[in-house]
Amino acid sequence: MAQLFVPLQGAFGRIAGSGVNTYGESLERPQWQGAEIGLCDTMPDLLGAIAEAEYYEWVIGTHHPTYREGGPAWCRFLDPDVTVRAEALDVAYSAAQAAHRLGARYILFHFPWPALQMPGVDYAALGWTFKDADPLPLDAWPDEAVLYDWSRRCFERFAEIQERERIGVVLEIDGPNPYFFDGELYSRLFQEYPSLSICIDTGRLGLLARTHGQDPVALARRWLPWARHLHLNTSRWDEHGRFRSHLPTNASHTADRWPSVTPAADIARMVVEAHPRAIVVLEHDPRAVPPEELEACHAWAQELVAEP
Repeated sequence: MAQLFVPLQGAFGRIAGSGVNTYGESLERPQWQGAEIGLCDTMPDLLGAIAEAEYYEWVIGTHHPTYREGGPAWCRFLDPDVTVRAEALDVAYSAAQAAHRLGARYILFHFPWPALQMPGVDYAALGWTFKDADPLPLDAWPDEAVLYDWSRRCFERFAEIQERERIGVVLEIDGPNPYFFDGELYSRLFQEYPSLSICIDTGRLGLLARTHGQDPVALARRWLPWARHLHLNTSRWDEHGRFRSHLPTNASHTADRWPSVTPAADIARMVVEAHPRAIVVLEHDPRAVPPEELEACHAWAQELVAEP
């Protein structure tokens, strides 16, 4: 049976014990089997989140960086500077060690990251925001063979971390990056290191698909053998092209509404069917829809993970 996780992020330590997460999502629901903890503001917020998860006897996963203020840096795995790239792998190793000691079953990193700026593409108009690193110029990685060689070294290190620390390593899709989303670098790398997992963020997948002129369901199908994790949320563009993200997903978010609505429901069903023990994190903003619509989204998510 797949598992539903709730995200614990931000200023959680200051609301710990209130029965909700930073976004007002109730923690008292019987549906949760675990929590994905990370992107907390401070170390006390992180500790508050861990204590809260332990209170509910949940399984814990971590999202790197676990906390921001004075915490570990985002891992610039694809920085043009080889020294910075090597430091990123060192940070990933120490972060995995720390996560294991916190009791986490897995640690999640964004990969490929940072993004690449494709010439002539207006990322802001599409809906992209880049809070933690601006996109690199495309010529920062002018050669796909060089990018593959370095990415393979990263995957080799991730597999080593997973084996040594006995903690799952999960790579969440990010970008844009033409080598990964127009090309087949993801599939090539995961075929070589199949014990690693990919996390499909369904909302970001919709944004990546529009940016790269791809079909989101077809993209997800490429990586399905390794897609054991899902960040479930929906992206939407209105008739004027205005973008909204992290909307709660319901059963109507299907391929027949693309390209205005990400087919998150279709992708989620596909992932859970392929991986009956998949981890599904409801990474949405519960404030984005009316209460009755949120309840319907929760009910659909429970049906999703309960399907045989």
